[in-house]
Amino acid sequence: MNPHQPSNPITHGSSGISIKSPSATCLSENQDTTATKPAPKTIPSSSSSSKRTCRNVIIHGFCKFQDKGCEFNHDAEKPIVLPQQLVNHSTSPETSRNSSVSAGSIHAPVFVPKSTQIQEKASPPRPILTNMYHNTDSANARLTSPIQQSPHNRFPFVNGQHYMYPQQQQQHPSTPMMPQDPYFYMNNHHPFPQPSQTQYHQYAPSLPHVANLQNHQRLVQSFFIPDNLKEQLLKRNDATVAAAASAKETGLPEQVHVYHSLYRMEDKPGKVLGHPSWVYKAMCRTNGKYYTMVRIEGFRLVNEQAMNIVKQWRKIKHANIVAIREAFTTRAFGDSSLVFVYDYHPCSITLFEAYFSPQAQALLHARFQAAGINGMPVPETTLWSFITQMASALKTIHSAGLSARTMEPTKIIMTSKNRLRISCAGLVDVLQFDTTTQQAQRATVHQQEDLLSFGKLIVSLACNSPTPTNATAATSVMPSFEYMSRFYSPDLKNVAYYLLGKPALLKSIDEVFTMIGPRLLHELNSSQYYTDTLEANLSNELENSRLVKLMSKLNFINERPEFEKDPRWQETGDRYMIKLFRDYIFHQVNEMGVPVVDMGHVIACINKLDTGADESIMLTSREDQTSIIVTYKELKSCIASAFNEINTKAHSTTHGATAGNKKK
Repeated sequence: MNPHQPSNPITHGSSGISIKSPSATCLSENQDTTATKPAPKTIPSSSSSSKRTCRNVIIHGFCKFQDKGCEFNHDAEKPIVLPQQLVNHSTSPETSRNSSVSAGSIHAPVFVPKSTQIQEKASPPRPILTNMYHNTDSANARLTSPIQQSPHNRFPFVNGQHYMYPQQQQQHPSTPMMPQDPYFYMNNHHPFPQPSQTQYHQYAPSLPHVANLQNHQRLVQSFFIPDNLKEQLLKRNDATVAAAASAKETGLPEQVHVYHSLYRMEDKPGKVLGHPSWVYKAMCRTNGKYYTMVRIEGFRLVNEQAMNIVKQWRKIKHANIVAIREAFTTRAFGDSSLVFVYDYHPCSITLFEAYFSPQAQALLHARFQAAGINGMPVPETTLWSFITQMASALKTIHSAGLSARTMEPTKIIMTSKNRLRISCAGLVDVLQFDTTTQQAQRATVHQQEDLLSFGKLIVSLACNSPTPTNATAATSVMPSFEYMSRFYSPDLKNVAYYLLGKPALLKSIDEVFTMIGPRLLHELNSSQYYTDTLEANLSNELENSRLVKLMSKLNFINERPEFEKDPRWQETGDRYMIKLFRDYIFHQVNEMGVPVVDMGHVIACINKLDTGADESIMLTSREDQTSIIVTYKELKSCIASAFNEINTKAHSTTHGATAGNKKK
């Protein structure tokens, strides 16, 4: 024995070398007998129920009685050990060699020695989810990081089936790696994987800043666009495409300037500064878009310089101002009319119709009676939102040296929920154009009038009563301030009081922004939250056209007359399966021979085709002479091959014809 080598105790009765944990400080005398005994099973005691994992967490992943008195353990951070895992571990050969391994260390990381002198027996291969969507070379595929045990992937289910994934092992470079599914997000080294192709069939859950509900707490409707938003968009679409009868029946001209398909939006004419006015919807033939036409009936334009004001208004772009496009005079209506063209906002109503019309007043009183209150008709948060929007619009208008002159409930429209826009921009400026006085002085006076009208609008909404235009501040405003003091904050009263004050040179819209500064942050925050909600609703409807694309491919492939002599497109080729699959989707009949019209069957089949499922179906010919059992995966491959062939021929023919024309 070498004296420089440490002496090791001699182990009798076993030819193998026992490997112990570094933390072990002593050896037992009956080491051989202990190594051959199986590991004892760890059975939790019935008395310590708080240490046992709840069965609802094991089966469903959550327990709805967690906060309602359930006495079992709901800690999802610890790995869950099933009973069958304990049995398999205790009876395995690796466990029988070492009795110091407990049931709690099943999920411990695998110990991989650096030296390769001692190699353990290779475990039998486990089934792996392979690439089922594209034909890739399995020899070049590389195994990536394994599935780690965590609360989020305790149960790796794919398409309703349970797959086992191999554990991470260090293999020799010459050992070929097994292919894995590239569409599974945990199979990539990067924290945010970037697939080679976009996976349209995979949808991410709602983001936490939009909805914090679990999947079992959500209704079915929450997985799609909300019903109220969908109804609102459908109504807008119907109002946009709504068309009137022929021009002869309505008495309207077929074309006015570059606009046609006029549709009257009012049953009775309105009044603008004493002139009769009509509002129409029309389509522009130059770009195919819809616009709103405001016609001033029987108006003769005296000074053509008034149209220069329209050019100044066209430069203003603001989210709370209805943009003006152009203005012109015409005799298409049988008289001399002045026409203003604005952007079209379907299903919009005026502020007067929303709060001061008889229908709106009846709904307001019914709501107050149902709630048993007699308070503010407009919530203060909504009123602050209106003030912020109108102040922002006036700031843009006054900065351009113009004035709105239409700060009235009948001239402010509501295009969506609590979204206001100032309409009829520049209309009053053209109708009351005057060159006798200086434009700068008149603009300053009109801007002061805008602030006064803005204050009256706030008082009207807060007190639920339109303020008479000929009322003085002493007779009508002071009782309104007393009412506002009872139901609204002092800040709102101060803003209205400042706007209704006497006109002065230092009185401007900038001072209003100083007074409402803290409220601007709340409005900005609310608008950004609403943007997040709309983006989440948009993501629910993402790639809905993929079913239409698949049906278009089927129609491009089936029954091509130019391929009648091609054997691959005959009744025995691969393309024949696509034809039978078309009949399987759309041409099914019941036992009485009646056609079956089932949209659920169609959508389900196309969805399975899109994902390339391994589900088998039987396709039968129309004469019941041929039956084929095929999977959706094989059908997807056949459809892709056939469509690519057609698409390649179409592109080659197009490029050939283009090259021939260039030579000529």
